[in-house]
Amino acid sequence: MLIHNVFDVLALISAVLVSRWFRRRYPDGRPTGFANRPVALYHAYLIALLLGLVVGGLLFGTLNLHLAGRPGIAKSMLGGVFGAIVAAEAFKVFAGIRQSTGLYFVPGLIMLIVVGRIGCFLAGLPDFTYGTPTTLPWGVDFGDGIHRHPVQLYESLTMLAFLIVLLLSYPRRAAFWQRQGFYVFVMVYAGQRFLWEFLKPYPPVLVGLNLFHWLCLALLLYAVFMLKRSLPRVE
Repeated sequence: MLIHNVFDVLALISAVLVSRWFRRRYPDGRPTGFANRPVALYHAYLIALLLGLVVGGLLFGTLNLHLAGRPGIAKSMLGGVFGAIVAAEAFKVFAGIRQSTGLYFVPGLIMLIVVGRIGCFLAGLPDFTYGTPTTLPWGVDFGDGIHRHPVQLYESLTMLAFLIVLLLSYPRRAAFWQRQGFYVFVMVYAGQRFLWEFLKPYPPVLVGLNLFHWLCLALLLYAVFMLKRSLPRVE
């Protein structure tokens, strides 16, 4: 698992670098809900996000592992995103913040996913993130003679494409991305992840869908609700 740990560090470094670049290149992308509020409140918000990310990642990653009959502790990026959103929305209710505060973190989150998934791919079978068997020419043999869908790379490439769209369109549609960008990210991330879950060997928990399917559906409902709520009102 050394290679996975190395890519976890690389993912974190790349996420920080891209976030810093985005912040400096587009200072208007900063969370507007914290304007004229104590700096300590913003720092508390960051701590809440981090705790949600870590707790959600470990909770759902480990739960999925045990549902599959495997012992141990695991982490899940999807679970982390879910946990961070729950923490963020709870914090915003507590602090009385109604504006979207998430766009600022989207480029970094995407890089965390893109690079982290490459680490999952290189970690092979022990990582338990591989796809189901396939006869497609790009199927990958992770060492057991079975060619499988490289679902880790599917996800990595999809999110990289989304990041490119965001960065290219932001200068022309800054107001849209500031208001609804985070919810668009959640919709794209959860939507593509929902599809890839059909290509994974995880056990179903309800009506043929696995644990991560249901997390994706919850995130999709959240994204649709928040997008609809954030639409400009027509007087």
